[in-house]
Amino acid sequence: MDTAIGITAYVGALTLTAIASLLLGGFVLMRARKLPGSSLLAAFLAGVGIWSIAQVAPAVIGLRAGPFTVPLIALSPLPAAAFVHLVFAFALCGSLRPVALASYALASFAAMVGLLFGVGEVIPWHGFAGFFVPSPVGWGVLGVAAVLSVAGHLRLLRVRRRQAGLQGQQAGAVFVSSLLGLAALSGFAFPAFGIDAYPWPVLLLPLYSVALVYGIVRHNFMLADVWARRALVWLLLIAGAGGASVFIAALPLALADRPMGFLATWTALAATLMLGLAILTPLKRMADRFVFPGARIEEADIAGWRDLLAQASDETELTAMANELLQRHLALPAGGPDLRIDGDSVSLRGWEDAPAATRHAAERFAEIAAESARRLSSARRLVDAEREARLAELGALAATVAHDLRNPLGIVQMAATAAPPGVRAEIGEQVARMNALVTDILDYARAWTVAPRPLRLSELLTSFGVDTQVPPDLEVMADRMALVRALTNLIDNARAMGTQVSVIAEDGRAVTIDVCDDGPGIAPEIAANLFRPFVSRRPGGTGLGLAIVRRIMEAHGGTVTLADRPGWSTCFRLTFERAL
Repeated sequence: MDTAIGITAYVGALTLTAIASLLLGGFVLMRARKLPGSSLLAAFLAGVGIWSIAQVAPAVIGLRAGPFTVPLIALSPLPAAAFVHLVFAFALCGSLRPVALASYALASFAAMVGLLFGVGEVIPWHGFAGFFVPSPVGWGVLGVAAVLSVAGHLRLLRVRRRQAGLQGQQAGAVFVSSLLGLAALSGFAFPAFGIDAYPWPVLLLPLYSVALVYGIVRHNFMLADVWARRALVWLLLIAGAGGASVFIAALPLALADRPMGFLATWTALAATLMLGLAILTPLKRMADRFVFPGARIEEADIAGWRDLLAQASDETELTAMANELLQRHLALPAGGPDLRIDGDSVSLRGWEDAPAATRHAAERFAEIAAESARRLSSARRLVDAEREARLAELGALAATVAHDLRNPLGIVQMAATAAPPGVRAEIGEQVARMNALVTDILDYARAWTVAPRPLRLSELLTSFGVDTQVPPDLEVMADRMALVRALTNLIDNARAMGTQVSVIAEDGRAVTIDVCDDGPGIAPEIAANLFRPFVSRRPGGTGLGLAIVRRIMEAHGGTVTLADRPGWSTCFRLTFERAL
């Protein structure tokens, strides 16, 4: 390898490692400082960065780097102790405190000895202006750092072998990345061992940062937030792009040797600077698109989204479709940041830490989803208005039919007085059944107008003669006549279906009244349509009782639903929202 190119590659590799390690350390402190072990990981990354700077300085400024490099090398055991502390904390080891204290004590002692007696010197070697060579004391100091590092790796290996699942994978990823780092460090020992060859293992050092970040990101070693993980990858790619641009920009100077004269030197430096900037810009753009895809929205995207979202038939389908489109466009994982649709409004959840461009894309998409939500709401209001109009027509028709039926029914019942007792009883039963159906039709079709007032439930339920579990002072805002009608329908149904009936009321964010029975339960084929007209759960029913209950509860601004209660096969729940 050409000497100039080799030195440039060496400097570039160490510079890239220093930048990536320091950026990652700062990132962990800013974004994960509340997580256990974050400060230890940041300290270890800072140690790697400082070590890289200490080793690159001699190659750049020669023997003058000695006073700077030697003390930093003497501090090498301290990051190794932080690594041991991090590993034992991650492994949830019961002996964490003694191990950490022993590691820091040993590292501090070794660093103090190295600072007092020196750990080596910087000498010219193999074409390098300067290269660090350890002294016997230096070998001892570096040996302590090696022992600590080996102890941490052995612990990681043990966790990898004994733990299954995510923790084992995490330990394995960090173990592999650290082994790669140790292999790269072997290149610094070439001059000390008399190996007269280019220190090629050092060129592997940037891959250590890549492998470590992979372990952190892929297995969530420290960070679980999707934006934190992506920002971590983005930082690494930008550091790599910067290192690549510096390396490529320095090639002309390395190949042409240093130009002589001020003008020639200025021209070469200006040209290389422009080349570096020209390379960095597309690399940064590529990193942005790779890590944060979809930030740029085209008109074709908007038109396609509008067409697809217009196919949704309700809010649930619209929400699912919108989240699927957004996740696909921005390459987001399922269960990550999403949007919620509530009526006409759309809100974003989990986008606070997203980059500005990505968040803007999500906000633009939310506006389009809100348009579809407003169209659905408008369509629903039109359907409701038409439904109310049809109900009004049905009510008027039902009133006319009921009036025209009741008079003949009365005549039939009067005419039956001269009939034999058996015939008279049969006619009376059928007339009563017809009268009940007419009454139910009128009640369902009528416009229920209620006048709510405070009602004490314990007093109201005494007239029904059923078991009750109601707080003595519990009150509900309801129309007495309408609530009695709703409860009568539910209790009559419960008595017809079961042998035990109970009314259970509770006071919470809303007042709920459950009417329960121990009957056969609700048939699955009618459960979805239970509160629609002419759907009955009991033989001989008109199929309007539950539909009337729903109309009464809608008039109160409440609901009637099926509820689950242990020990009961069927429970109908009336829910009255509290007044503000």
